[in-house]
Amino acid sequence: MSISVFLSHNHNDKPFVRKLARDLENHGVRYWLDETEMKIGDSLIQKIREGIDGVDYFAVVLSPDSINAPWVVNEPDVAMNYQISGKKIKVLPIMLKECEPPGFLIGKLYADFRNEDNYVKAFKRLMQSIGVVFNKNVMSDEKVFDNLGTALDKASHANIPIMCKPFHRPFQYMGMQVPQAEKIFECKGNEVGSIFVEDDDCRMHLCAEGNYISFVEVDFKKTIPHYRNQEFDSEIFLGALSIGLSELELVGK
Repeated sequence: MSISVFLSHNHNDKPFVRKLARDLENHGVRYWLDETEMKIGDSLIQKIREGIDGVDYFAVVLSPDSINAPWVVNEPDVAMNYQISGKKIKVLPIMLKECEPPGFLIGKLYADFRNEDNYVKAFKRLMQSIGVVFNKNVMSDEKVFDNLGTALDKASHANIPIMCKPFHRPFQYMGMQVPQAEKIFECKGNEVGSIFVEDDDCRMHLCAEGNYISFVEVDFKKTIPHYRNQEFDSEIFLGALSIGLSELELVGK
């Protein structure tokens, strides 16, 4: 069973948190991030409680913005209540920018990400603290991260919603064993093992070859107006799936 982390943060720190999430994912660590888990109409309080209840670690990203944000203040309270009630969940303070940490974090050792040049070193220490073997070779490339940010921005500007699970970064299912995929999606594959998943926005086809998922196809049910004199920009829809343009090359290789 993989280790999981809840990422508590302020919206202004989102670029850093997205990069952190990518690197966690590349190290086999599952993460809970609001934009990948929540849909319009979801109960914010309920989803946050469910998210915290389903993880091993609670990471709170500290910055002047986050320590004054109501939700970032309330989320750690929920985590601390779980600790008091006996649930095994460990709080991981992550110092992104210089600030005075909340009282319950004073005296705790924190992961120091204040200096961008020391990001890899800080991330390595973070992995060691949760018992995960650090692998520098799978760290997010700056080019990849920049491309992802561009794709997300394009999707946002085009008013295309960022898809949450299971459509979030769908290439993660490639190479997965069919039984594992069936467990994740809570449905059985067809006679050849292929799995179909859909909601109001997307339809996803996970094609099986033998006992493994060989490729993933995602169709959008809702798009945006497109004019003949306007060049089609596929990066908008990649952004909606939280995929950077350069990541397609990495997956292909």
